[in-house]
Amino acid sequence: MTPSLIARGPARLDPLLPILLIVAGMTSASLPEPATAQNPARPDTLSVELSPIEVLVSITPRVTPSVGSGMPARVSTLDGEAVRAWHPRLLPDALSTEAGVSLYDDLGSPFKLNLSARGFSVGPTVGLPPGISVFLDGVRQNEPSAQEVNFDLLPLEHIERIEFLRGNASLLGPNSIGGAVNLITRRGGGPSSGELQVSGGSFGMTGIDANASGGVLEDWTYFLGAGYEEEDGWRDATGGERFNGLLNLGRTGPERGFRFQALWTQSRAETAGSLPESIFGVDPEVNFTAGDFESIELQQITTSGYRPLLDGRGSLTVFFRHSDGERFNVNQPPEGDVRSFAENRTLGGTGDWLGSFSEDGNPLSLRVGFDLAASWTAFQIFEEERDGPGTELTTDVESPRVDLAGYAMMDLVVDRVVFSAGARLDYIRIPFEDVLDPAADTVNSFTQLSPRGGISIDLGRGLRTFGSVGLSFRAPAIVELACSDPTDACPLPFALGDDPPLDPVTATNYELGAGWAGDRVDLAASAYRTDVNDEIFFVPSEASIVEGFFRNLGSTRREGVELEAGVAPASDFYLYANYALTKATFRGTEEIFSARADDEAEGSPLAGENEARPGDRLPMVPGHQIKFGASYSHPRGVSVGFDGRYFGEQWFRGDEANEVSPLKGYFTASARAALRWESWEIEGIVHNLFDTDEAMFGTFNLNAGTEELERFLTPVSPRAVRVTLRRSFGP
Repeated sequence: MTPSLIARGPARLDPLLPILLIVAGMTSASLPEPATAQNPARPDTLSVELSPIEVLVSITPRVTPSVGSGMPARVSTLDGEAVRAWHPRLLPDALSTEAGVSLYDDLGSPFKLNLSARGFSVGPTVGLPPGISVFLDGVRQNEPSAQEVNFDLLPLEHIERIEFLRGNASLLGPNSIGGAVNLITRRGGGPSSGELQVSGGSFGMTGIDANASGGVLEDWTYFLGAGYEEEDGWRDATGGERFNGLLNLGRTGPERGFRFQALWTQSRAETAGSLPESIFGVDPEVNFTAGDFESIELQQITTSGYRPLLDGRGSLTVFFRHSDGERFNVNQPPEGDVRSFAENRTLGGTGDWLGSFSEDGNPLSLRVGFDLAASWTAFQIFEEERDGPGTELTTDVESPRVDLAGYAMMDLVVDRVVFSAGARLDYIRIPFEDVLDPAADTVNSFTQLSPRGGISIDLGRGLRTFGSVGLSFRAPAIVELACSDPTDACPLPFALGDDPPLDPVTATNYELGAGWAGDRVDLAASAYRTDVNDEIFFVPSEASIVEGFFRNLGSTRREGVELEAGVAPASDFYLYANYALTKATFRGTEEIFSARADDEAEGSPLAGENEARPGDRLPMVPGHQIKFGASYSHPRGVSVGFDGRYFGEQWFRGDEANEVSPLKGYFTASARAALRWESWEIEGIVHNLFDTDEAMFGTFNLNAGTEELERFLTPVSPRAVRVTLRRSFGP
């Protein structure tokens, strides 16, 4: 896909920008126009204003044409048509062309990828320390239970565009230490139209998507979409299927507006764990612990409205979100299998007021508001005997969590300089109610003030620069709080109990950036450092390698440089390239037990105490990334595209001491060709064009079959072809 480049802290106040630009705090600016599926290349003028998009279905503040948007920040915008042209299955696929973004698969399923940006991760793996917030039309998708994100529940087929903020996004609330992502869905409007497409491809992949949109009853707009996809999977017993349905209905104007949204999604994926290296090199299609699966479902309803209020604009959003899932984890004998059930219900909303003033003749914008959510979470975990009828309920926990926040931000414009400041105050209350043992009930509460400040300067002739500093935090998840006792480790995926409290994670982010936008060229660069205190890690237990607990580390650091360039030699041709240097390190000495330190591993060349020292790299963070691509669109309806991505060496999970050789770097490429005539289009896509067979994830474990310590690897998905036929209806 063709990513647009950067919004750089500007020095003027322009029309309505999408929500993530606002809350994260970048000052409004002219942005490069995203490419489209019909014309993947950039237009003659790269830097133009994005057209206004209603973002009323949101739990975060919005901006009007006369009000600025907060802190300087790095934000990339990916146009929905360009994203859909490459048919990414999940959000990590869609963002993987962005500088500093990598993905990995530790669950052996294309439906279950993890996203990493600037050394912070988010994904479906329960227990992965989340450092990125994900929103769908402003509604947070990080689950209250473990703060994980199930990307397979997000309807990429129906998005208008994706906004990706890199770096500290403290004004977006907890989990935004390393950045935030907002998916804006399609709104409809205009004459009635529709689209139907069917797809087929490698490994039994089939899919169908349909949508209809338009305007009704004067200025009401609607969008209705649905999609279904299934696949057999390229590894043994790793099939999956997904379904989604989305309705957007609204009436919006310059002063007043209302919008309603309903979303229903389901997904089931049969997963496969990593493979022992002895098997990986012989037959990477093997499923070493066949039988794992995840079955999840989401319903979400949102209403939003806005109107003039006290010489400004007030808005209110209310949403209800319900998700539930069943997960089954097969362990190596003689360990028992684990089945878990989780349910999350959240009722939340936001209130927001914004206005503009003048201070000694200089424009001043102000925004204040509140953000609240009440969540009810329930866990049940069963341990099942492999060769017998025995099933034991090990956990039955409920947690009625409350999140309250207030925020304020302002921008002061002085000539070509914008001074920005803001802060968010969060209060989070996380009770632990043990149904099996009410005497173990506890309550954990966290309060945190997260200030930010920055300056952005318009140097003229398309050159802009910015600097910012800010504090952010993440409260421990209920899963982490209830599994933090090293003397009572939890069997995966956790048997929760009343354990010692954990400290919240705090981070301070410093960033400098600059960009230049010309008629046919965009250049951007930034350097950053994020110092993290009390980061929460899951540490395997010394008693059993399938058990573990969470604990706070001392301090860690992420720092790096990102460079990006986009060139449009002609209106129908576009080239891009980017490079990211990411250094994620421990800042203190940390003894982190892993399978390498197990007594049964003694004598193995892979064994070690795994004591991380200052300067040792955090696992699964590529030190170097290089991305590049090109797209061309012929006026007669032919378009082609190419993307190449190199991910550098990464240290294995379980080798935090960096004592064993790292996971090798690897390169993947994708190619696309499409032909459009009248209302028909056919396109073909090849992923992993050169059939890279390297590993994208690695850890250590004991192979129960050989009783040897081995590196366990997850392979890159092999070459896959997808063909799609699309028919459009209406104008």
